[in-house]
Amino acid sequence: MPDFALELSFDTASEAAVVAQWEALRAAGLPSQADHKSMTNAPHLTLVAAQELEPELADVATATVPLPSTLVVRGLVLFGMGTRVTVAHLVEPDSTLSVATSGLRERVPDVRHPVWTPHVTLARRVPRSRLAELLEVLGAHPSPTSVTCTRLRWWDPVTGEIEELAQNV
Repeated sequence: MPDFALELSFDTASEAAVVAQWEALRAAGLPSQADHKSMTNAPHLTLVAAQELEPELADVATATVPLPSTLVVRGLVLFGMGTRVTVAHLVEPDSTLSVATSGLRERVPDVRHPVWTPHVTLARRVPRSRLAELLEVLGAHPSPTSVTCTRLRWWDPVTGEIEELAQNV
């Protein structure tokens, strides 16, 4: 079963910049997050994910996660050790968001990824043999230098729905 998650989503300009890269990858016939079929699919930053999250965590997040928050885009990162990898923007949150996220993650004993690597996914299951091609496409569609998070949301895999918890546009 997929994980429950607390996520930050972006303002219109930041979302459009990431989606433009998704679309460029898809147009080039490469794996892209644009191919993800869920109607809840949108660029986001996952703060914490686990098989179970206590509902009270949403209240703590609403009280502690600063909105809006600007993330500096620091480059690309690859996740995975096999023949296929995930490609993402590595992002750097400010210290206030980092501290808030650390506090949330400490409350989750079975957090999915014990080390938080803040990132925005561009493509999953990319064959390593196509990485040069992917980088060429992304090079022609420049990355944003920053993205702004304006909404806090709760992903519930049981219902397949996202609940917006807080917003500051």
